[in-house]
Amino acid sequence: MLPFFAKLPGCLIGIEACATAHYWAREIGALGHQVKLIPPSNVKPYVKRPKNDAADAAAICEAVTRPTMWR
Repeated sequence: MLPFFAKLPGCLIGIEACATAHYWAREIGALGHQVKLIPPSNVKPYVKRPKNDAADAAAICEAVTRPTMWR
């Protein structure tokens, strides 16, 4: 996964907080990206049905771009 992110120009990466999220945030951040960890409770309202990885990724993208999420 890191070679993929290494090829990208610096950008905003949203990660749903879980047991390994802090590790990946440090690794991806070291490549020059801005990483924001989002609690699952903040992602859940944006998950559309059916619940799958693609729907979860879309919900994380939606949550990370909300300006009021970080106040």
